[in-house]
Amino acid sequence: MSNARYLELARQQKKTEGVLQIAALPRLQEALRELGVSDDQALAGVSVAYQLQGLPARYFGDTQLPMLALAVQTDLPLVCQRCFAAMPQAMDVQFEFAICDEPPEALLEDEDVDWLESDAESTFESLVEDELLMALPIAVMHEQACAPLQNTAGEKPNPFAALKNLKLEK
Repeated sequence: MSNARYLELARQQKKTEGVLQIAALPRLQEALRELGVSDDQALAGVSVAYQLQGLPARYFGDTQLPMLALAVQTDLPLVCQRCFAAMPQAMDVQFEFAICDEPPEALLEDEDVDWLESDAESTFESLVEDELLMALPIAVMHEQACAPLQNTAGEKPNPFAALKNLKLEK
């Protein structure tokens, strides 16, 4: 989908929706592998539902810009980095975009709205993938205590035990 199509959706306040398979999102697939997801079957089963909705234009300072809302839902098969147990995580994230060539200062100061260049070409898959990559947790860990960890690999002999048997001879 070109950014001209995004602009058309925004101006007409139309909606488009669908589902993307993980195969269409190779950077997300690679990021999940880097986070420790090694179950190929779980990874292959990941799908991402999306809805892109045109919104009424909004003023940023003196500049009125066309707006889009993107909603993304998926279940990711994450792995806890502390105990290495499976930790599926449902993601339901919302994003808002203003469409413009040069973002006005007021838009850059708004932390809730991002911007899409109106003359750039990007695919819809890359837009969804970019936003999911930014929404991934930095450190994947259970909020509560993880499953008990084994701190030792078994009984280790005390390396100084042999010294107690030695007698100093004078």
